[in-house]
Amino acid sequence: MQKKVKVCWRESTGTHVGNALGYNTHNKFMKKYASQFLDLDVDADTTFTIMPADMFVPIKGKKNVLFSMWESLEVPNSYKAGLSLADGLIVPSSFCKNLFRKYTDLPIDVCWEGVESESYSFYQRQLPKSGEKFRFLWVGAPNPRKGYPLVLEAIKAFAGNPHVEFYIKTTVQPMNWVQTIKNTWKRRKLIFRTEKGLRSFSRMLRRVPRPGLEGQVIRQGNVIFDTRHVSFDELISLYNSAHCFLLPSFGEGWGLTLSEAMATGAPCVATSNTGTADFFDESVGYVVDHYIKPIQSLNYNFTSDTYIPDTNSFVRRMIDVMNNYGEALKRGKRASDRIHKKFTWEKSGKRLAEILSKYQ
Repeated sequence: MQKKVKVCWRESTGTHVGNALGYNTHNKFMKKYASQFLDLDVDADTTFTIMPADMFVPIKGKKNVLFSMWESLEVPNSYKAGLSLADGLIVPSSFCKNLFRKYTDLPIDVCWEGVESESYSFYQRQLPKSGEKFRFLWVGAPNPRKGYPLVLEAIKAFAGNPHVEFYIKTTVQPMNWVQTIKNTWKRRKLIFRTEKGLRSFSRMLRRVPRPGLEGQVIRQGNVIFDTRHVSFDELISLYNSAHCFLLPSFGEGWGLTLSEAMATGAPCVATSNTGTADFFDESVGYVVDHYIKPIQSLNYNFTSDTYIPDTNSFVRRMIDVMNNYGEALKRGKRASDRIHKKFTWEKSGKRLAEILSKYQ
């Protein structure tokens, strides 16, 4: 039997809400599937940590390997400083490798994220039956990077279509829902080009869920707001309920929700320019056009060139899915096959052990 790689696995910190969910989810599943190839020992000479680089603190006297990621075309100084503290870097995508290479000469390896292949099995969809609505699903934190403002624009574009509904699945801290939406909408005006034919969102702002209604499912017209903490099985059922999954993201280190939706066979409309480019393209989905524009970071005091999805392209691709759903389902099946063949946590766990063995 091959000798296991000895490593001190340092647990990530933070909440399981919003943007922190990605790091915590990655830590949970990567550890679960890599553990069979590793000898987890707190006294090991090599440490492994999954977290944002600006939160990273190395342990003196050990080889410190950091798994981190970023989403725009530059990183803040605090991130650069964190990267410099590691002895080696692991990233989830080619985009992150090429980006971090601009700031460090450390060895950088790519270890893709994955899905649990048995849980996210292929689900055969079909056109809605008479009386049913065509469901677009978006899952994420309600901020610009995850494409939330574009989904709001799409809601306006489809407002008069009685055969369409939007399912918005997010999780926000109590009492913050209304302010989050208002802040996002104000910020949208600083980011997006003026789009002809898209009406004002002011009326809908007056109908958003009020404080105290977090953790519920609320229907408003053809929009369903779901702010609950849902179980793993409920999340999979939600993916399966969608006729089309949306991720018009400004940037992803990887794009876990997209890979999960693809694994179930959902036709997807998404951007393919950062982390998602490693697994998403026109052959397995519907790619949204983009342009590049400098924008102020939500969480850091710096401005960076960022990929901005084009709103008109986003809406057109959604219409493409609806107008030829047979073709969309074929792409969804190819997407599912690709994810299950190449991008599972089982494969990622083995790959991680191979990378860490270089630091023994």
